[in-house]
Amino acid sequence: ASQGPQFCWKLLKSSTMNFSSAATVLFMACLNASSSGFVFVNPPTQRIARTFVATPAKALATTSLHAASDPDDEIAAIHRNADATFAIIDVDGGGTLSRAELTNHLSVSGYNTETIDKIFNKMDVNKDDEISRQEFRDGMILLTALQSAPGLGNYNAEFAKEMCEDADQVFQSADADGNGEIDKEELRSHIGRSFANYSEAAIDEIFRQIDANSDGTITQEEFRDAFCKSSALRQAIGEGPNYK
Repeated sequence: ASQGPQFCWKLLKSSTMNFSSAATVLFMACLNASSSGFVFVNPPTQRIARTFVATPAKALATTSLHAASDPDDEIAAIHRNADATFAIIDVDGGGTLSRAELTNHLSVSGYNTETIDKIFNKMDVNKDDEISRQEFRDGMILLTALQSAPGLGNYNAEFAKEMCEDADQVFQSADADGNGEIDKEELRSHIGRSFANYSEAAIDEIFRQIDANSDGTITQEEFRDAFCKSSALRQAIGEGPNYK
């Protein structure tokens, strides 16, 4: 890992191991890397089959967040995305992430127990067996690969067109009265149909994260923007016909 991204990418392409195994090794190396993390430049893109089997490999094979012109703006953008992801994982709405909550969320995205524990332990800086919102924010900056990882970051950003189409399909499903906006009760009803374990507080926080202008309703544009940015939201709120 200390030899940098070029070495890791070369190893991934030349490895005789199966893709998932090699990628897991590289992903773990990134988690053990310096605080600056690894940023892979121009990795080859690959269209994902509709049947989605996520692996940590995709954290190394997708684009990272679009860099803002100002470093402070970039950090603020990472924090906003981190807060939205945190709200999705915090199923009980308690304001911290337990190991069980992170495990339940990332298991659906295809992570194995070893990788999930590694991520949790890296983020739980004060070792109280919980991840606070600030620890999660800091972890998303420290562990650069997570910014484009399935279930956590801007995963599959190269399929923006398909994801926007999915967003519109899901929006129409959630907009029960068809008035072009989703209110809190509609979101609660939509999430509750498939994800009944979310607490009232958790759904309130998810709504707040999507409602960008805080006017009490979610427009189609707000929903599309959040849906396309966050693989965690896509996982929590339902996938459209192009699910990736």
